[in-house]
Amino acid sequence: MLSDCKIFRAAHRLTPGEGIRVVKNAWGLLGWGLDNARRSLKRQGLDYVLLSLSGPFPERSRPRPFRWLPRRWTGGAMSLEALNAVLERLAADNRVRGIVLHLKGLDLAPARVQSLRRAVERFRRSGKRVIVYAPSLGTYTYALASVADEIVVPPGAALHVAGLLMEAFFLKETLALAGIEAEIEAIAEYKTAGDILRRAEMSEAHREMLNALLDALYRWVVETIARARNLSEEEVEAIINGMPMTAEQAQEAGLVDAVRFEDEVEAHLEESGTVIPWSAARRWVKRPRRWRPASAIGLVPVEGTIVLGESRRLPFPLPLVGDQAGTETVIRALRRAAREERVAAVVLYVDSPGGSALASAMIAREVVRLGRRKPVVVYMGDVAASGGYYVAAGAKAIVAQPGTLTGSIGVLGGKVVSAGLLRKLRAGREVLTRGEAAALFHDAAPFSPQERRKLRAQLEDTYARFVAHVAEGRGMDREAVDTVGRGRVWTGQQAQERGLVDELGDFEVALARAKELAGLDPERWVPIWSFGMMPQLPLPLPLLASARSTGMVLQELREGVEALFRDPVLTLCPWHFRIQG
Repeated sequence: MLSDCKIFRAAHRLTPGEGIRVVKNAWGLLGWGLDNARRSLKRQGLDYVLLSLSGPFPERSRPRPFRWLPRRWTGGAMSLEALNAVLERLAADNRVRGIVLHLKGLDLAPARVQSLRRAVERFRRSGKRVIVYAPSLGTYTYALASVADEIVVPPGAALHVAGLLMEAFFLKETLALAGIEAEIEAIAEYKTAGDILRRAEMSEAHREMLNALLDALYRWVVETIARARNLSEEEVEAIINGMPMTAEQAQEAGLVDAVRFEDEVEAHLEESGTVIPWSAARRWVKRPRRWRPASAIGLVPVEGTIVLGESRRLPFPLPLVGDQAGTETVIRALRRAAREERVAAVVLYVDSPGGSALASAMIAREVVRLGRRKPVVVYMGDVAASGGYYVAAGAKAIVAQPGTLTGSIGVLGGKVVSAGLLRKLRAGREVLTRGEAAALFHDAAPFSPQERRKLRAQLEDTYARFVAHVAEGRGMDREAVDTVGRGRVWTGQQAQERGLVDELGDFEVALARAKELAGLDPERWVPIWSFGMMPQLPLPLPLLASARSTGMVLQELREGVEALFRDPVLTLCPWHFRIQG
């Protein structure tokens, strides 16, 4: 980076736009210096900063609608982006000796836990201490807590580091009681998203896939805990199998370092360090120096089920409907990022189980078009599978967490037949058509053999295009893609081993890769410009109680369901299972 004096000496050679940027940077540096001088006046009381980790921890901070309303009304959960910024400030301030992390109410997927853990690992590399205080610890939250120098729990703490559990429901016979039948075809044997409706029990391919996912995630948990706590893997497995434990038993086994109540943590710290909450410390902790470069990195999110039309977000989570990434919204964002001259590269954040095959293909094409103008790096969230992988495959590089669920290169389609339900209700229905295929996807009757052949041909064509797109984007043979495809879901680590992912890491790793591909210094700060980021909530929570607002939410719900099933062919991973830990 040029020194300030060199920048001013070279100012006469700058364009008007560059000159304005230099002046703004100089003015910003003056404000930064004065502000940090004020913050330096506090000489004591910043030994340890208390951070409460709770909530869903979205990857990026979202725009706040109705900013004039209190944050508690419009949402405001801390994001991983915000946490990384806080930890960076604390790591750089020499008055701060460490942090105390209070874990409460965390119920996160493995990839999100791994991102939190990497953020804390970066802070520890500054040489400062990390203490975790947690009244309860499950398998994933303990894997997160194990990154700390010390783990403190209260007497009577709920310790249930008992391994992983997965369950899958099958509703074929339940639906039959109501006279409903699911007519779903899938390509190929591991494409099990429709099995919840069409089967009464788990297929062998489904069982094989889920066992492989459990094995991979369980090994990560065991290896992570063993490495962090200086235990052998056999000792960790014995501890897991001996759960639950009391706080005292966990301390004896080496899982925790101290048993203290929350108000006793400060006295437990070495050299009697004081603990101050971040809400009180933030006005005193120094801000990092930022010299704004000429370039920026674009960020385009693809979050939720992929559908045709506009993106939508409901104020409460619902499978397939709560968050939807619409083609029009995402493609518009990608084109804006392409037109913006200062955007040197784009990070495509994908956290999606897929959805409409057509919508996924449309977004995937736009990603390829953008990639011809500037580098595109994909960062995968908790899930980037099926259509989520479709949109990612054409990027220059793909980064995922070891616990990300990805792959699921496959297709399914069909319909739910309600004729039996109507008979049970003694409801009559007459269907009149013109054209042999008019009632192909109508719920009045099952597929005829000829209709089923037509559906299979459509699915096979879509699958062939899916495989061809992945093969071209990843530089693989189509046969190799088919081998790792066939609807099978992989963890991020398994996907990397099979050529579907380039690198394991968090958003910061993807950002560094994007800078490198754009010819920027990976270590140097650049601004991130978000395109197409949806706000936290479409409505402030207190207003949802009104009848009018409830009607609006129901309307959004109806439109969301219609948007998903507008395309009869889906690239959707098994969204209904969850690996609990």
